[in-house]
Amino acid sequence: MTTSPASDNQIRVLLIDDYQLLRHGLAMLIDKEPGMKVVGEVDSVEDALPLLGELQVEIVVLHLKSAGLAGLDMTQRLLRAAPRLRVVVMIPLGLDVQPARMLRAGASAYVTPCITEAEMLWTLHLVHSGQRSISPRIAAHFERLSELEQAVSPFDQLSERELHIALMLVDHQTVNQIARHLGISHKTVYSYRYRIFSKLQLGSDVELTILAVKHGLTDVHGHSAPR
Repeated sequence: MTTSPASDNQIRVLLIDDYQLLRHGLAMLIDKEPGMKVVGEVDSVEDALPLLGELQVEIVVLHLKSAGLAGLDMTQRLLRAAPRLRVVVMIPLGLDVQPARMLRAGASAYVTPCITEAEMLWTLHLVHSGQRSISPRIAAHFERLSELEQAVSPFDQLSERELHIALMLVDHQTVNQIARHLGISHKTVYSYRYRIFSKLQLGSDVELTILAVKHGLTDVHGHSAPR
């Protein structure tokens, strides 16, 4: 974990990425941009949370490496800690996390690690001004998928809370763990589980996991990235 001071008139950026080489390269790019400064580099959201207020972070660049609960949950945890924060999510195209889901979770931008230097800097300035952005490469990717498949994910019919609980079930979390994590009763978790299974026409957690893998919401082992 590294931190550094920034003057009051600079946009303050925190990087979350356990790939140190990529992280340091991004930090060098941002620090060269007038009016912008990387004030911290950390490996995980857990390391980032205590720094958000201390360093007065305005933008977080969060590099995700798996689909599913991880990205939605990490984004929401950051925003619960700092509601005015702008979160730029960086994630490979092949994971097929739907940009609309990430933006609804509170992300300000959705980019790929293949983004150009100019596009990355433009995205940071854009989200700092209060706007939202999806990388053209990502938008084109999902447009091609739509043209090829003409398919709608069955998970689109779930509410954000239902999707969150569905992915926690796929992540092999117990009812007790889900209830404790979300601050709700066991009975409420069971009610959500019933509604999820009813909407998706499923009969077991195993069927839910298979469906999640099929639609790119988790990896082939049914695990989200560590949080």
